[in-house]
Amino acid sequence: MTDTWSAFLAGTFTERLRMVGDDRHAAELRERLGPDAFAQYQGFAAGLDEGHLGDVATNLVFVPGVMGSLLSSDGYGGVWWLDIRSRNHINDLRLAPGGRGDADPRARIKPFAVDLSYEGFFAGVHATTTLRHEAFAYDWRKSLAESTGRFAERVTRISDDLGGRPVHVVAHSMGGLMVRTALAAHPQLWSRIDRIVFVGTPHYGAPVIAGYLKNHLWGWDALALLGRYLDRDTFRSLWGVLGLLPAPAGVYPGTRDAADHPCANFDLYDASAWHLGLDLEAEHRLQGALDAARAQHEELYRAHLDLDQERRDRMAVIAGVGYRTLFRTAYKPAFGFGWEHMDRVTSRRPGDPHRDGDGRVPLASARLEYVAETRYVRGEHGRLPSIPAVYDDAFRFLAGKPMQLPRTPQEALAGHLGGDGTADAADGDDPGYLDLSAPDLDALDEALENGRFPSFRQVRLL
Repeated sequence: MTDTWSAFLAGTFTERLRMVGDDRHAAELRERLGPDAFAQYQGFAAGLDEGHLGDVATNLVFVPGVMGSLLSSDGYGGVWWLDIRSRNHINDLRLAPGGRGDADPRARIKPFAVDLSYEGFFAGVHATTTLRHEAFAYDWRKSLAESTGRFAERVTRISDDLGGRPVHVVAHSMGGLMVRTALAAHPQLWSRIDRIVFVGTPHYGAPVIAGYLKNHLWGWDALALLGRYLDRDTFRSLWGVLGLLPAPAGVYPGTRDAADHPCANFDLYDASAWHLGLDLEAEHRLQGALDAARAQHEELYRAHLDLDQERRDRMAVIAGVGYRTLFRTAYKPAFGFGWEHMDRVTSRRPGDPHRDGDGRVPLASARLEYVAETRYVRGEHGRLPSIPAVYDDAFRFLAGKPMQLPRTPQEALAGHLGGDGTADAADGDDPGYLDLSAPDLDALDEALENGRFPSFRQVRLL
């Protein structure tokens, strides 16, 4: 990794815009980013108002979703998630049993920056005259509890820099669970945090993670290709990712009165019920991760119920709707085969919170009870934070102003345009859930090797 690229990834949003306009760096950055992304940065840079950058102190912490933090290795060097040039090292991301440390202690993997896919949101922050942000990178491979201390230190330091005034937080996807876990572990943070906006957070998990555990990264082309480099054993070692499984019965919405689980027809927290063909040792390791995931869901649920309403009133949710996703995994008994065949339910059912969502998170999971505001937008999960209508409404909530996004999913779906102003199909884009053949993957692999598959870097589990 060159000094230019390393500095670009680790820099602030403003520093990246300055580098794009610097002739010493522009050529390499254009090659690394691709012409389209580089042109977008040039557009951001053209709107950069250097005159008022120093007028506002940092007062907002942004927390990205799963895989939204870049990971690097002190032991071997390089950006390990997700640089095309280091893809053959992806299995070195494997965690040791217990999910707390690297399986290879020489790797010394750590988070060091937030992924560039959030630049649209950061540009929105810098277009305001009242907000400046820092992004909090964390190791999404591990249990969220492993990062709560660092998050508390970051928030406290920024608050101290503001003379003790509280800071705002905007969290995308898994980042929302990171924030809630930190607040439960460090309740003193409530005096340091003012308002929080959760954008597309799977508060009660996502069935798509169950699909990956059973079928291993089946999905659209880039995710299927990732499955060639990230093997099943490595995936099962990632306690943080498995913590995004749908919450157990009794916690997941719709199951609190002993109703059937809407996301599965088997016990998601019994390793043997997955029928993965594991030996006893591997099944025992998986059971440990599932036990931890169950405990995390139960603890967060209890912590939210125990919050006083004043603190809940400082929270808002923005949820995406209108897109197919994996809503349910269900074993289908087949004569002579037992419970081996699994149906994948992906079709939407308008009006049903268990069968609508943003392409990755069902609406039932994106909602969080008792918060001040829940608003809806037609939008796809990964793009939600960078949709202008979304971040503008988040900023209104942070400022104590009335939000403007629709109050119901029906209103959000009534228009002919998506939340980002682009035309959407009536039933949203199908994220795929395809099983590519070996020749298909070979062709994608060749394109990746020859630099013709730049979108691979943006592949996300959620």
